Amino acid sequence: MTQKEQTKENLVEAFWTLYKDKPLEKITVKEITDKAGYNRGTFYSYFKDTYEMQKYVRDSLLPDEHFILEPFKGIEDGTAKVFNRMEWAGEYFENNHDKIAVLFGPSGDPAFIHEFKVRVRNIIMGYLKDINVKDLEAIELMLEFHISALIGLFQLWVEKDKQISRAKLETIIEQISQEGIISAMEEKLAERK
Repeated sequence: MTQKEQTKENLVEAFWTLYKDKPLEKITVKEITDKAGYNRGTFYSYFKDTYEMQKYVRDSLLPDEHFILEPFKGIEDGTAKVFNRMEWAGEYFENNHDKIAVLFGPSGDPAFIHEFKVRVRNIIMGYLKDINVKDLEAIELMLEFHISALIGLFQLWVEKDKQISRAKLETIIEQISQEGIISAMEEKLAERK
């Protein structure tokens, strides 16, 4: 990592330390630079303001195309089980837990959730269109349902401070994805201590 990249990273980390505890509107450039150990001029050589800094971090957290399309490999040859093996999503959320917890949290950034969903949906829909999958309108609705549900699950998982393991969360997601919520819920309700 170059000195310039390290400086930018230090500024971003100082911003996140502050953003965890206070709304964006209340964070000043001076607070960020004081915490990172730089002067205000250094900040302005990287970012216009705190909003641009937040956007930079938000954009860096949006998953890339490879990550999004990984579960869809094999559709063309008929071997894919799209929501089989949810480790890819769990690993992403766990690796980015702190930042996503802030953005998904009650004082976070609702625009991030929207951008996240739109990015995932658009990449998947573009891929499905390219391989000539039919009834894209229905698939888009199903994707929105599933993406929204996954985000809600991860929000609750983060809110509950990951009280269950990532492996158990993945098992629950897998069960719901493969069996449907009604079957999965009936199975859980039938279990007794």
